[in-house]
Amino acid sequence: MEVALFSDWLDSENLLAYYPSMDYAYLTQWLIDYVAAYPAKYRQIDIWRPPIMACAPADERFGRLQEIVVDDHALPVDLLAGARSVVVWFIPFKHYIQTDNVCGTRPSLSWGRAYPSTNDMINRAGLAMKALIEEQGGRAALTPATHNFDTKRVCSLWSHKHLGHLIGLGRYGTNCQLITPEGCSGRMGSLVTDLDLGEHSLVEAEELCLLKAGRKCGKCIAACPIEVLGGNGMDRPGCYARLRENYHLRMEPDGLPDTTDVCAKCQVGMPCSKKSPLPVGGN
Repeated sequence: MEVALFSDWLDSENLLAYYPSMDYAYLTQWLIDYVAAYPAKYRQIDIWRPPIMACAPADERFGRLQEIVVDDHALPVDLLAGARSVVVWFIPFKHYIQTDNVCGTRPSLSWGRAYPSTNDMINRAGLAMKALIEEQGGRAALTPATHNFDTKRVCSLWSHKHLGHLIGLGRYGTNCQLITPEGCSGRMGSLVTDLDLGEHSLVEAEELCLLKAGRKCGKCIAACPIEVLGGNGMDRPGCYARLRENYHLRMEPDGLPDTTDVCAKCQVGMPCSKKSPLPVGGN
């Protein structure tokens, strides 16, 4: 007798029966199940730990995006008229993927291969989540996991990391990555919907970065192979130029897509790589 797998239910009408009530808890569990089933369904190597998710009302806090990122950064209502909630998730890599990328000044091929594979999964998960919301009578909109940015200004026009900071999924670190309860080594996705999902943050602490909290660290600064990272931020054009160089030297010969802009030496082997080095609760 042929046994049906849970992965066979993904993206099907069975989703609605399995998740009968659309709220934050159900969406979170749905994403955890989706990521767990994904390698078998799409014949991918299992490189991901369970995801985490936060959400918040699409309120005035998001106006800050046009102050702290770029003045034409998209707002939730630009993606979806009548948006009521913003959902952001983080999918951390398994530890061996991180360890593979610690040595050397160029990114490992395993890290490079993980990048487009994870982006594909995030895009598929976002579309499936959108369909799930629409089956419940709601509306949703999303952007790609990466490359929704201005290459001249080197800034995202829909920054998952800044969204995650604003809704309490994590806090910005000295390495300009979002440090979450599950670390900073992974990939992010987001979605806006007209469903009212409430406020569900995972982080209340003001800082999760040791250096920003006044502790001794700065390991990410020392790890940067081209010294474009400092206590006051990052030379973004310099970093982006290095990513493109890494692509042509390492990733293009491996047949990876042109969007494989990777380095991540500041994300691996750090106190914040696998988990937050500081308590995530408020003071």
